[in-house]
Amino acid sequence: MTVWAVPLFSSATQGSAVARITLLKRHEMTDKQNMRRTMLAARKHHHRDNRQAADELATQFEAAHIASQTARTIALYAATGSEIETAALMRHLSAHGHALCLPYCHASDRPAEFRAYQIGDALAADKLGVAAPQSGAIVRPDIVFLPLVAADRSGARLGRGGGTYDRTLAALREQNNDLLAIGLAYDMQLVDKCPIDPHDQYLDGLLTERRYMACHHRASNA
Repeated sequence: MTVWAVPLFSSATQGSAVARITLLKRHEMTDKQNMRRTMLAARKHHHRDNRQAADELATQFEAAHIASQTARTIALYAATGSEIETAALMRHLSAHGHALCLPYCHASDRPAEFRAYQIGDALAADKLGVAAPQSGAIVRPDIVFLPLVAADRSGARLGRGGGTYDRTLAALREQNNDLLAIGLAYDMQLVDKCPIDPHDQYLDGLLTERRYMACHHRASNA
């Protein structure tokens, strides 16, 4: 099946990264590998001049009323490379009484566990080389914010290709079907159609510097 990876919303403010994707020949984006390579390059280019956009994530989070006023345990991630940064959102969530946690991976073929985290706690590389708490209570999050390379309106998500978050979300959803999995991204990472395999886990929502978008694929296929 041919997949067209054209950004949902392009504008002059999104710069040449979007233009580069839009001008790609459609047959170049027919599988995960090609889309991943192209979108990673575009994200890196966009991130270089738009890192401050991450400060708007907290504003969009509050506007969407995603979490109740009572404290909930929320998982985030320590951004690496050109992933949209989470520091400002972490500070906002902590200030509003939410308990934070970060993933810790023991092996590439196992689900991640989530360890309690407070801002300022020391982080070091886990077994996959990702910054994570080296101690702290193992907790079960109510909301998981996760990075992505690309995603579409249905909640289909393209990650780095290791499958860690797919295994992790599958395990968490076996224990809590009300879990919310929300992708964090720059708006330019949203595409018309994202390739997905049967084992891939759909997102429940997408949060960018411009909007919150609910995804209803899981609900409609429950």
